[in-house]
Amino acid sequence: MALFGDLEHHTLTDLARVLKSQTGTLFFHEAYQGRTLELTLVQGEVHALYLDGFPVQEPARVRDILRELHGQGRGAFEFQRRTFPATAPGFFGLALVDLLREFSEAFIPVDQLPHPETRFLAAEAPSVPASLAAEWALLQPHLVAGASASELCTRVGRPQRDVQVMLHRLRAVDLIAPYRSRAAHPQLAHSAEVFQGPAALAAAPLGQSPVAAPPASAPLMRRLLGALRRLAGAART
Repeated sequence: MALFGDLEHHTLTDLARVLKSQTGTLFFHEAYQGRTLELTLVQGEVHALYLDGFPVQEPARVRDILRELHGQGRGAFEFQRRTFPATAPGFFGLALVDLLREFSEAFIPVDQLPHPETRFLAAEAPSVPASLAAEWALLQPHLVAGASASELCTRVGRPQRDVQVMLHRLRAVDLIAPYRSRAAHPQLAHSAEVFQGPAALAAAPLGQSPVAAPPASAPLMRRLLGALRRLAGAART
């Protein structure tokens, strides 16, 4: 199997998911500071990384290189499926998908992620970027009627943090929009009922307690009592 493409059209995270169970060599041609990267993958794990043909043996530097490649989001790549002998050099075993998930979460501050209970609706007839096609296909069926991150994580079987990141990315390109129903804010619904006034009393079904109207102000009550006293005095005369 051979894959070709560019990170402008397929994110490194999406590519890592495709290669999650693959063994072979992943090349990035001049994608990293104009230099060539070569990753030896075994079942989706990075066992070796070569920069212009020279091995990089420090895991911390491997992380830094992949973080920069992930952040810039551009550069041609090529994957060639291969089998490696047991004696092939392997300096570490870093799961590429897990590494990129860490990078993605690190790029988005917590206070910029949507609240777990905020509900979102899918846009009508959207134009979906290729880099978000997989996430859109996963979440869109559940967003037609509206759903929150806390609901989606159980429906799609992903951690809540991952779903929040996906919602953040979809919202950034206007594929979804937040939706807040009155039912989600009972205090607003209660306020609306209180100010319906006498109409609420007439419309209240039998057997149910109508919403009480707000009490009259004290000055108004005093004026009404004064008028009653004057009427009573006039009747006696």
